[in-house]
Amino acid sequence: MRRIAGLFLVLSATLACVTAEGPDSSAAPYDIATDISLFLLTDDPSVEKQVLERLKSNEVSSSTVKSILRTTLPKKSTQPIGLQLDRKFKMNGKTYSYALHVPASVSPNTPMIVVMHGMGGSGANTIQAWVERLGKEFVILCPSYPMGAWWSKNAEELVLKLVDETRTTYPINPNRVFLAGLSNGAIGAYLIGMFYPDRFAGIVPIAGSITERYMHFLVNLRNTPAYLIQGAFDPIFPIELTRRVHKILTDIKSPVVYREHQEQGTAHGGHFLPESEVPALIEWLKKQRRNPSPKVVRMTREANHLERIFWVGVTRGLKLAALQIPGPEMEPLNIHDGKIATLFAADKGNNRFEVMGKNLIEFEMHLSSDRTDFDQPVVVTFQPIRDEGKLLVPGEKFVAFHKKVEKDPGVLLGGFKRFRDPDLLFDATIKVSAQKAVDFAVLP
Repeated sequence: MRRIAGLFLVLSATLACVTAEGPDSSAAPYDIATDISLFLLTDDPSVEKQVLERLKSNEVSSSTVKSILRTTLPKKSTQPIGLQLDRKFKMNGKTYSYALHVPASVSPNTPMIVVMHGMGGSGANTIQAWVERLGKEFVILCPSYPMGAWWSKNAEELVLKLVDETRTTYPINPNRVFLAGLSNGAIGAYLIGMFYPDRFAGIVPIAGSITERYMHFLVNLRNTPAYLIQGAFDPIFPIELTRRVHKILTDIKSPVVYREHQEQGTAHGGHFLPESEVPALIEWLKKQRRNPSPKVVRMTREANHLERIFWVGVTRGLKLAALQIPGPEMEPLNIHDGKIATLFAADKGNNRFEVMGKNLIEFEMHLSSDRTDFDQPVVVTFQPIRDEGKLLVPGEKFVAFHKKVEKDPGVLLGGFKRFRDPDLLFDATIKVSAQKAVDFAVLP
């Protein structure tokens, strides 16, 4: 009801501000903030279109829109603080439980950590120990999911939506959001972290790992720190898998910390988080900040995960595989064999970008006025990569895009509406073919 009432008030105010026609000097000035609020609240595409048309006709600059968007994020909260063990969240017709702890000192610089439980666990019985460890300084979010099947698409959606919900309710630093998990939760920390690395300041898989099939996607963590903890005597997850993960992350120069402990508990052998490992982990968490604008982005993608990573993304690939591990709940399945798309992109400055890739048909780039001069052409070169034995060999480089790009307020507002991320605000999106050169494009 509050949402409907708020929308009604915003709509009424907007109509009062923008329906006046003609040169009548007594008409109220265009209220940009109210119109932007209307765009963020509405679910009606026609209303969104009307707002965008008014912004364009009034020549509202993207810098003005960005400054207003940042003011819509909470600076303080009137919502409950402290430990809340049985919160509810509705998604896809089902109700899920989660536990939440919000420190009394919550502010726009407060970090948040999401901790996923293992099989047989729950958010309520997971959060207690983490409150003792981090409760004075961190917002702590512990969702519950059947069997701890965090690898499923439903569970992935639940985690991401809960992060968004919490960030729009409480003042949380978007560059200090972490994803952690124990056992099955560690699998989720790896998979969700690898598929959405730009959403997190770091991932913390504890007493768990992934199989070699999913290690192809570790390259996505090139700009996202990882803190791995596993026992050498873990009887459930072979330590060799985590050692392999550590080697891959080290080889690609990802910022990784690996802690292999020798402790053995009475109930689960080495399959747990020793308290002796906690102080160093907490120190690491406090130091990490997401870099929302890395100059180089590397990624591997399959058909079920084609979302952008930072400022670049795969939109179409060549016979891409669809990898999905079903969970305990009914969910749409998209599983088939195929190829993995690889993309390496570098921002070289002065509106020049270099992209290399394999099994790509088309990719997209997200441009921001913070890093792009929209008065000058944008130049994108592409270089295909082919396999020769165990080596990746670059092919002939060509100019794939070379022209000016116009700012699009729909991209700016639509992106913020979806992610509510003040540090990932883009003014335009371009799609670039990886299949052929643009004949007229010649580098100056």
